Amino acid sequence: MGTETLIGTFALLQERLHSVACRILKDEMDADDAVQDTFCNLWASRLPDTNDEARHRLFAVLKNVCLNKLKRRRAVSMETLPDSSIEEFKVDESEKIKSELLRSLPPLQRRIFRMSAFDDMEYEDIADALGMTVGAVRMNMSRARKKVREQYNKLMP
Repeated sequence: MGTETLIGTFALLQERLHSVACRILKDEMDADDAVQDTFCNLWASRLPDTNDEARHRLFAVLKNVCLNKLKRRRAVSMETLPDSSIEEFKVDESEKIKSELLRSLPPLQRRIFRMSAFDDMEYEDIADALGMTVGAVRMNMSRARKKVREQYNKLMP
């Protein structure tokens, strides 16, 4: 009775199992594999006695098969992450570029740019700290951004 129950319930629910697997895995081929693996896993274990039991076990095993596939995907993607030395190189390189861009600014513009961009200060606060008008801070910041943009475009063709 268990074999016929499993096969009959599987045949009725196969499309629904596939759509659930597609929603979890977001991949049609992996979903096909997950549904097939689900059937094989149940076939190899204790066969269900009733249609209800078969239905519940099919969805439970499908969920576990899909989760295992997602874990394997994540493990593979973690293995293919770049080496940390490469990441450190990228960070070092970007720091060099950033410092070179800042060095290209006149001292006052560099200071205003740092206060605004890195210290997250408002123009009013910068004006108070430097004893300037807000308009002068805006003008210097505008010139600094323009100069940084020009220098960046020269560095990065």
